[in-house]
Amino acid sequence: RRILAFHIVSQIGYILLAVALASEAGNAATLFYTVHHIIVKANLFLIAAMIWRLTGSYDLRRIGGLYKLRPALGLLFLVPALSLVGIPPLSGFWAKLAVVEAVAASGGGWLVAAALAAGLVTIMSMVKIWNEAFWKPDPETGSPPAGEPSRTGVVATIGLVLLVTAIGFQPEPLLEWARTAAEGVLTDLDRVRAPMEVAR
Repeated sequence: RRILAFHIVSQIGYILLAVALASEAGNAATLFYTVHHIIVKANLFLIAAMIWRLTGSYDLRRIGGLYKLRPALGLLFLVPALSLVGIPPLSGFWAKLAVVEAVAASGGGWLVAAALAAGLVTIMSMVKIWNEAFWKPDPETGSPPAGEPSRTGVVATIGLVLLVTAIGFQPEPLLEWARTAAEGVLTDLDRVRAPMEVAR
């Protein structure tokens, strides 16, 4: 959970990077990225809760062997994890692409490099979780299991995985919504600014 929580800091960095552009493309990228991030991060936290129920611990040093025990859970983890990294064709690829394109269009080449470098850190942390929780043998030092994952949690997790995948294969509806909303935001800002300019 701690690793996933720290990820939020870097992901907010992407969002603020797009916001700072103060452009329609930047605002659209912000909205798309925010929706993607909410879905993916909720998915990963649900999976962390399932791991706790199965092992009795959130500590990666005390758990392992989950892929052998529950291969389906491993696959459910991989989809949002790869999406968070930005692997195509999942939602995270389109979200990061929207941010990078908006930044590149504004002439921020070094910011594009920084955004891509942050993606490498995300890859390393996701690989760490996968190796520790799913791939390495069970160290058999964990707490007693809390029980089976709840049926509601499993259904919600599968639903979010399907949503991440659906957005990845059909990003255009969400992208179009983000562009329309961003255009509306700029229009509203212009309406607010106009009386202020007249007053000056």
